[in-house]
Amino acid sequence: MLLIVIKIYLIILLQAPSSGFSEKLKNEIVNYLTKKFSDRQVEYLVELKSKFTNFGNFENCDVKVIQGPDDFRGYQTFKVKVSGKDGSKEFFVSALLRTFENVVVARRDLNRGEVVDSGRVFDLFSFERIETTFLKDGYLCSVSGVYGKKLKKAVRRGEIVFESYFDVLPLVKGGETVRVIAKVGNVKVETMGIAKSDGHLNEIIMVVNPRSGKLFPGKVVRKGVVAVEIEN
Repeated sequence: MLLIVIKIYLIILLQAPSSGFSEKLKNEIVNYLTKKFSDRQVEYLVELKSKFTNFGNFENCDVKVIQGPDDFRGYQTFKVKVSGKDGSKEFFVSALLRTFENVVVARRDLNRGEVVDSGRVFDLFSFERIETTFLKDGYLCSVSGVYGKKLKKAVRRGEIVFESYFDVLPLVKGGETVRVIAKVGNVKVETMGIAKSDGHLNEIIMVVNPRSGKLFPGKVVRKGVVAVEIEN
């Protein structure tokens, strides 16, 4: 019985990668993720879930991730190439990617309908570093995406802020006077008009000429400005 236990222990010992190889693999995964998702400021903690067998001396191998997932957190799979003096081999590695990020949280209780402008954004929001491994999608890591938007729900102090909490305000409001840029060939003509409805970026709205009373469609191109193309 003792001999059987020893044999089993030796098999497990020979099959298991050294801690040096595991750290090398984890570092390679982190490097791969950092490059692929370079637009995010993420701290990774990689927990390997795969078991490795028949790779000989792990310590002296070169490790490279040759294919990775489309997501940077949670349970993911990587295709890895290990190269050593005895040749190379490709295999798949499963890992739990624990992620830690600075996310946007409410600095105080916020009311539905509050509008975020650049002058008071940091009076409304702050950052908190938390684990985001299994946090639902849409959490914000930057306040730049909330400028000029309106909260469509109340948010409590310290609550994580999600993109879905905001409505985009229209660049043009119905009934207001707008600048109309009309393009005829290579010639641009500017005039004024009155918007008949609200309009967001690139939306087509109807505008009325205050002098003639005629309606014409125009595309919203920026705040208070509508573009019109007139065929020759």
